[in-house]
Amino acid sequence: MIHPDTELRFIDDTVGFGVFATAPIPRGTIVWVLCRFDIVLTPDDVRNLPAAYRPIVETYAYGNPDGNRVLCWDHGRSVNHSCAPAMRGLGTQMEIAVRDIAAGAQLTCEYGSLNLTYDLQCRCGAPNCRGTIKPDDVLRLGEQWDREVAEALPFAAKVPQPLLDFARDTCEFWDWANGKTAVPSHRSNHVGAASNI
Repeated sequence: MIHPDTELRFIDDTVGFGVFATAPIPRGTIVWVLCRFDIVLTPDDVRNLPAAYRPIVETYAYGNPDGNRVLCWDHGRSVNHSCAPAMRGLGTQMEIAVRDIAAGAQLTCEYGSLNLTYDLQCRCGAPNCRGTIKPDDVLRLGEQWDREVAEALPFAAKVPQPLLDFARDTCEFWDWANGKTAVPSHRSNHVGAASNI
């Protein structure tokens, strides 16, 4: 579920749509949670879908560490990639704003953490744009992404959290935010994490 202070907007014929803030979203805010309306599809589920559904899964679903595909039910499926994203993952079930997001700014995430199965050309325009997003980017860059989350988490208790009630484990979030337990590394979300770390 995407933050309520957002809307879907058409960008252009190349990019298509994106998700934009309709009000300021401060650093430390949960911007997306995996909620009970999101659909988790096993590889067998995907194979058994009628052909007309497969392009939707290929375009809008992301991969979780279990090898399943997750299809967000709302505008969360239209969040675009940036090599300098506005939000980063906390485990596999939520994303947090790693900087203040101004009203009118596009919400972006890191596709390199979503278990891509192919290289993806990037057109994000960030000064540090990698040009190509690769399935193993998380293994090379995950520690840097983890630092961004660690720097944003202290702000979590100071800002409204309208999505927290939709999270699957609110206690886990507060344990991370209060430093009681370590946030899982982005690298641990990779499908091949057990054999690559």
